[in-house]
Amino acid sequence: METDENLVGRKRASRVVRVLAIALGAAVGLGAIAGAGFLGFANPTSVDALIPAVVEAEEAAVQVTGRLNPQTPQASVRFPTCSISSLLDDPRLDVFSGVVMDPWSGEVLFARASEDLLAPASVLKTVTAAAALSALGPDATFATTVRAGETSQSVVLVGGGDPTLRSRRGEGESVYVGAPSVTELAEQTIAAVSAGLEEGTKVSITELIVDATLWDSGDNWDDSWAESARAKGFLSRVTALQVDGDRSNPAAAMSPRGNDPVTRAANTFVDALKAAGNTARSVTIRYQNSDSEGAVLARVESRPVQELVTYMLKESDNTLAEFLARQVSLAEGLDGSQSSVGEALHQALEQYGVSAEGITIRDGSGLSAMNQVTPEYIAGILMEVFRSEGSIGFLAEALPIAGVDGSLDDRFGGENAVVTSRVQAKTGSISGTRSLAGFIHGVDDSDRVFAFFATGTVDDDARTALETVVAGVYSCGANLADF
Repeated sequence: METDENLVGRKRASRVVRVLAIALGAAVGLGAIAGAGFLGFANPTSVDALIPAVVEAEEAAVQVTGRLNPQTPQASVRFPTCSISSLLDDPRLDVFSGVVMDPWSGEVLFARASEDLLAPASVLKTVTAAAALSALGPDATFATTVRAGETSQSVVLVGGGDPTLRSRRGEGESVYVGAPSVTELAEQTIAAVSAGLEEGTKVSITELIVDATLWDSGDNWDDSWAESARAKGFLSRVTALQVDGDRSNPAAAMSPRGNDPVTRAANTFVDALKAAGNTARSVTIRYQNSDSEGAVLARVESRPVQELVTYMLKESDNTLAEFLARQVSLAEGLDGSQSSVGEALHQALEQYGVSAEGITIRDGSGLSAMNQVTPEYIAGILMEVFRSEGSIGFLAEALPIAGVDGSLDDRFGGENAVVTSRVQAKTGSISGTRSLAGFIHGVDDSDRVFAFFATGTVDDDARTALETVVAGVYSCGANLADF
């Protein structure tokens, strides 16, 4: 099935929008359902009101100093008449805040409490994604390596900050399809060690040094995150070495996470070494900053940042978001600490001119209720994404598509299905917040950026209410009024 042209905006009108619906490497061309056209919607206004009232300027000639000069034709004057105000009265929204912007002009077309500071939930991942694409670049990868140790029977495993490293090689055995595996790393290691031995000598690796100090290995959890987030499968500890995002079941996205990812990864590697040909009866494991300058025996690399960002946004992967935020910190010359994440994301996006005054960013995933952003801030970043032909422009193709994939695959049902394939957005949900932000390709092909929040006493019913507001903006198109 072909995607709808202009899905993201006029900057892509000359080509069909392709969305990377990957699970880390299996990029699948997703077919978008063709726009159904205007089928009517919960009374944002009448159908007649969808036709903008326009006053056309007439060309005229005026006499100036004895000479006829044509008057410059004036632009058409619009009088928007399509209101969505009645949709905001839905009690499921409790307190609504939001903004709609024209990504081409930067004009604010609709605003309600758009400068209020709010906890954004997972909508914050759009900020992390933009910063990662900007600071790291879409093609960057993260390497996990094995170096020669101080003796012929010692090797050093060095974590490179890739949480997608798989414990097993087989497809379907991890949510991170296409990611490198510990099996590959072990087989390369045994092959390299064997090459330095006399023929017939068996490989005997008796010592493994584990270096997970790309950032402070003890700095792996934010105090504002609920401890239950690990048991519920929302997030792993943020250590520079782990396998499968530290899931108990690598193939289940929401599988419980452990309390010591580095030890699990080390034990997994020892088992893989044995399976690959290590004959030592036991392997002593030591955890330290090795400062090893030994030869590189093995190396595997993550999928490119562009693909990691896509998976992170589509599936709302909190662990991947936190790792990307730490990598941005290092790329920005900071120390990769949890406390540096906010400064790092701001620095990475500073060049785009979106004011971060008053904004507080505590993490990369949006799990913390201490994050404080405004709808205008989120929309401002998304507007720069929409306009960009550079690195951050990839984000526009990575967002979930309404009714098609990712966290929006089962959203926008009923009357709201009119926007199927016409909205790309990031979802958000934490206690006290339901959020949605992204792009709308209107019924009249107008392009809009939006950021909507329902806060206060809200539950998952607020998600449907937010979708109804989005569908209202879609139906109004260029005739959206701010009253």
